[in-house]
Amino acid sequence: MAQKTEMTALCTLINSVYRGETAKDGWTTEADLLSGQRCDLTMLNELITRPNSGFLVLGNTEEMIACCHLQLAAAEVAECGMLSVTPAWQNQGVASALLHTAEEYARNTWQARRMRLWIIKQRPELAAYYRRRGYHFTGTARPFPKDSRYGIPKVAGLRLLAMEKALARPS
Repeated sequence: MAQKTEMTALCTLINSVYRGETAKDGWTTEADLLSGQRCDLTMLNELITRPNSGFLVLGNTEEMIACCHLQLAAAEVAECGMLSVTPAWQNQGVASALLHTAEEYARNTWQARRMRLWIIKQRPELAAYYRRRGYHFTGTARPFPKDSRYGIPKVAGLRLLAMEKALARPS
């Protein structure tokens, strides 16, 4: 799990993957749907200080290349969010490896039986990515947050859809 001292680097990574011109170098960009930031330091510091919440990080000796937020959301349900891989490392299996690590961590540390994530409805390529990894839609939806800390919508009607995956019990 990331340390509090890594929050600035995490914030830079997450924002560079989802928003702005640099995000357009990768397939995970939300820059056509949202402007502004994806997160800020206050948000990340709040998340890291919650019980059963933290950031998994992958990096090499030069840089932080990937991260995701992981939290225990309810009894036996973990949530994964802000899965971020710098564009130069995308399409190399990094996100899949990190997601698998997050699932293992949730199952082994919190005894989670399901992993949940929220995707923007208007991102069908993201839904397809998670479907290939065993996630399915739950039927639960909610409006995109109106808090500008999450970004400023460029299109009307943004919605978040829940996807879940059952986490296999170790044999």
